[in-house]
Amino acid sequence: MTFNPSVFERLLFPLNKEVYGYIRKVLDEIGEKQKNFNVLIRYNHPDFSIEKLQFSIDFDISLGYIKKPSDFPNGNILSLTFNQGNMTNSFHVPLDYLLGSNEEILKNESNYVYSYTLYIDKSTKIDPANINVKVPHDINPYLYIGITKKSWQSRNASNCQNMKLKPKRFLYKALNGDYGEISEKKLTIEKAGLTENEALDMEEKEVNERSLSMLFPNGLNMIPGGNAGREIFANKMSS
Repeated sequence: MTFNPSVFERLLFPLNKEVYGYIRKVLDEIGEKQKNFNVLIRYNHPDFSIEKLQFSIDFDISLGYIKKPSDFPNGNILSLTFNQGNMTNSFHVPLDYLLGSNEEILKNESNYVYSYTLYIDKSTKIDPANINVKVPHDINPYLYIGITKKSWQSRNASNCQNMKLKPKRFLYKALNGDYGEISEKKLTIEKAGLTENEALDMEEKEVNERSLSMLFPNGLNMIPGGNAGREIFANKMSS
């Protein structure tokens, strides 16, 4: 198994080079025929951020086996977690994407579909004036599905900016804490190395089945995904 850090950084963010060495060591010990395992990287700092990851070697790496097989290729996952105050950030990538060259993923025009799951602390008191009736606070977790060409570091920076510019959108309301204190943000790379049309088709299907707010009370997608959503947005802009 040849771990490719370029693919990891294309999808997520850069890590310290020493971390990549430990990942390679763990994968060499596993061998190529193992299935349904999770390589878990956990950073130990109590208050961390994405921007600090490439400078830190204060982490633990472990190997676990997944009791319930995932939908990822061969069931294998690489997970990374760190704490940001009282909140956990976790990232989950199909391990097969990170092995070998995977040139399709590395292309600048390549897209990936992601799910963004927000776990809300149910004990948090909520101001009813901030709750949209379509997203009741007692549903846990909240889910958003999207597509992007950007690394998650860039996508996350855009989210932080949009939280101020577009505060009424369900995703940004949730990220701003309007539905309660977030205990965990979980990013999952659902599928990568997609053309734009492939990504739009998958996004439309997944949003309709999992996260469209008018169908699911914990959904954070306010309009359908894919081309259907783009058409609605275009009509709003032209009206």
